[in-house]
Amino acid sequence: MKTIVALAVMSFAFAATFSGMAKAQDQQSFKTIISKGYDIKGVTFAKGESTDNRETFVVTLQKEKSIAVCYFAANTWITLSTSMLEDSKRCDVRY
Repeated sequence: MKTIVALAVMSFAFAATFSGMAKAQDQQSFKTIISKGYDIKGVTFAKGESTDNRETFVVTLQKEKSIAVCYFAANTWITLSTSMLEDSKRCDVRY
């Protein structure tokens, strides 16, 4: 069930990019997004075909009409690894 939810979240995020719903998109670090005042709206664990059988957390954040979707290996999210939280390629932000 959690895998289905994760797939739905990822599908929505990628669909928004191609459907014209998103005006602009860029990549930022989780730390930068949090410092800009985004709120975490959901954290989903995923493991299966969509993640090449890797244990992954998908973190969805929102600030007003902007959304961000971040992807982390399970160990990174559980330990809050500073280097990964500062990696500017971990989160896709759509305005």
